[in-house]
Amino acid sequence: MRYRVDNDNPHERKAKIRSIFDSIVDGYDRANRILSFGIDQLWRKKVVEQLELKPTDVVLDVCCGTGDLSTLIRAAGAHVVSLDFSYSMIQKGRDKGNIDELATVADASKLPFKDNVFTKVCISFGIRNIPDIDIFLEEVYRVLRPGGTFIILELTRPRYNIFRVLYFMYLYTILPVLGGMIAKNFRAYRYLSKTIHTFIDPLTLTAMQEKHGFIDIQSTSMTLSIATMYISKKPPVGKTFLSIPLSKQSQNSRVIVH
Repeated sequence: MRYRVDNDNPHERKAKIRSIFDSIVDGYDRANRILSFGIDQLWRKKVVEQLELKPTDVVLDVCCGTGDLSTLIRAAGAHVVSLDFSYSMIQKGRDKGNIDELATVADASKLPFKDNVFTKVCISFGIRNIPDIDIFLEEVYRVLRPGGTFIILELTRPRYNIFRVLYFMYLYTILPVLGGMIAKNFRAYRYLSKTIHTFIDPLTLTAMQEKHGFIDIQSTSMTLSIATMYISKKPPVGKTFLSIPLSKQSQNSRVIVH
């Protein structure tokens, strides 16, 4: 059984999501910092720590947005290819100096790369916006080098009952209003609130990764489980030569609780 985030036509949904992100690009980073109280950057730093980067690593940052995670990866000394389907987000990231000439405007469900080219792949706060997650996981598995690491960082629903009440009050009242005011698009932040509430739970996403061949899967809850980091690997079958197109535009499981 394949999982889709809703019953909309996938092409229509992609166009809708692209339109939403294009419309909030100017206030996107500021809204993220304010709405998360700055914790989103701490989570991204945790991702970079878990990637255990080396100078020889070539990392694919999927749904890179304006490049916050890409910047941290580059600062750690690795090569990074930033990918997003919103040209506006990519351009904003370039203007900020977060994204370099290797940025790629492309669909996460149709990654424009050869097989086995990246040593690491990561996606932060983006997988819940991908219409067909099965296809995306297949694509990540395809482009990831054998033995390579795949990390997902995503917002999740809290486990603890008392905190859940406060969290959902924030999610459906404060977040849409404040986010809408900052980014000047209330509809966009109502949509983003909904995707957090309706996205699959960590156990389901972990099972999906396992179904698509990933191994050594760990699901780590962070900050009262309002975010979850999933770490997995592609099985190390032999050795594959690392080769990546450098064009400027090419448009098993356990749970750890912190």
